[in-house]
Amino acid sequence: MKTIPVKNEGKTLKTALTGAAAHDSRKLEEIFESVRGDPKKMTQLVRAFCDSYLVDQQQRPLRLRPLQENIIAKALCFPEDDVDKHRKLAILAPRGSGKSFALSVAIVVYMFFKRFRDFIFVLAPSEDQAALIFNYVYRHFADNSFLDSLIKNYRFHNKPSIIMKGGTVLRRAPLAPSNQGQAIRGQHPTFLVIDESPLIDDALFVDNVEPCILANRAPFINLGTPKSKENHMWRYLYDDAYAESFERLHYNWKDAIVQGRAYEAAYTEEDMLTKMMEWGEDSIYWKTEYECEFVESISNVFNPEKLKSCFEDYELDPARPPTDGEGREDYTNITVGVDIGKSINSTVISVWRTEKSDDDNIARLIYVEEITPKTGGHDIPYQRERIIDVATNFNASRLIVDCTGIGGAIEQDLRVACVPKSIHFLAFIFTGGPKGTKTQVYRDYVSFVQQGQIRVPNPDKLELNEAKLMKRWLRQHIDLEYVMDIANKTEKISAPDTKHDDYCDSSVMAIHAALSMLPAEGTFASLSVDKKKRRDIADIGRRGPMGILRSRSRQNKIRKPRLSGI
Repeated sequence: MKTIPVKNEGKTLKTALTGAAAHDSRKLEEIFESVRGDPKKMTQLVRAFCDSYLVDQQQRPLRLRPLQENIIAKALCFPEDDVDKHRKLAILAPRGSGKSFALSVAIVVYMFFKRFRDFIFVLAPSEDQAALIFNYVYRHFADNSFLDSLIKNYRFHNKPSIIMKGGTVLRRAPLAPSNQGQAIRGQHPTFLVIDESPLIDDALFVDNVEPCILANRAPFINLGTPKSKENHMWRYLYDDAYAESFERLHYNWKDAIVQGRAYEAAYTEEDMLTKMMEWGEDSIYWKTEYECEFVESISNVFNPEKLKSCFEDYELDPARPPTDGEGREDYTNITVGVDIGKSINSTVISVWRTEKSDDDNIARLIYVEEITPKTGGHDIPYQRERIIDVATNFNASRLIVDCTGIGGAIEQDLRVACVPKSIHFLAFIFTGGPKGTKTQVYRDYVSFVQQGQIRVPNPDKLELNEAKLMKRWLRQHIDLEYVMDIANKTEKISAPDTKHDDYCDSSVMAIHAALSMLPAEGTFASLSVDKKKRRDIADIGRRGPMGILRSRSRQNKIRKPRLSGI
């Protein structure tokens, strides 16, 4: 191979890539091949190319971040300067780090210098994911008149492709169980990119992807965020059998926040610390998506030591009724959370008081009650009466109830009963998934625990009956699990089989209402309070409840905790 010396100066490189030189395909290919054994020179070449032809969203010359430049240089260079060695890359990078965009730049650079007879293929688990890199490439070409002039045809439907006038082709396709890898079967690309590779079914991948790269010894680039260890991507990265054949690039969010030559990174350290507190540092989602760690499919929601740090030496309050209108002044800023028992589960009522500390608001557990199936757990009138009695006795300002499923049977009765007592009723609906209501409020709950905003009685300092309740509270919190659905890329929160989460759900609802919602403006599950229609108790009684409560669709806004103490 002829070696063409390439100077480090960007100006010299830009001259070699633009003007009349930009039409000399043979000369350009010689320059490209001459630097494919040196990642530093390749980086200089990529920078010159970006300065000459590519722009960012503000139409400025494109400036890549170190993480992106490294990915591009590794993708385009020969391994160990050996042209006969197969380039294989396994890249882990966090969500939002720009890894897919970086590969789009690598593809455009490759197509610019290799205009004749090359075949680039982008695969992904779904059509939308495959289209991501493809559309980036299209924009790079379309946004520059000279690059656009090199294209013969853009096709966006029926085997989408970008075809250069010299004959080089870019194609994309999904690789999913529904198509059994037919799009790539029998194809032999000269440059193969697999986006979100860890999400592709392992059997499909081995049977259809690995064979297609053998004939042309193509660059074989796998990238994504980690999921299950039972996957080809984990083998490429950590199995000793693949250590010689694959180069391994492993980045996390700390690498992604490093600023580029001119422009800021997509997110800052403060953004990531906030997100960590939101999701929980032990969350499967946080560990895989941002720390880029392979984890087991199940992990605990709460750290046991963090939970125990919430203990304080005090007793639970009795659920005593007020006497002659007295004795209620002790109970202010009270929130009652109720998880309605389903099947063999218990109904749990927990009472929390919001207090002001030196640093932030805290929530203190002051009463807990379990209604088992044997003690009336499926007696709806009894449960309704008991819930209202507890809320009344503690002079509660809010009552938040799980109205999912069986809880909906008493929702209206509880709502009506709360009106004359000036208790703000909140109907809570549990939904699943990483963005579901349940997952969101539990991430807030974990954050509050980590920041020391939760107080509960120390079971070791309580009498026997109260100690049993608090030990049950602690055990259920310790047992609570994140469960990752690898196929659907979702994370759910649930109790293990044969165990329960009644105490957890009762607490998380109350804590959400106590620490995340504003006192007078709290809304949930389509319920809101019309402040213009609020009157004294007598007036309320004359008008009835229907003039006070109204339904409307409104998205909840959860207050994120401050990053104090980090």
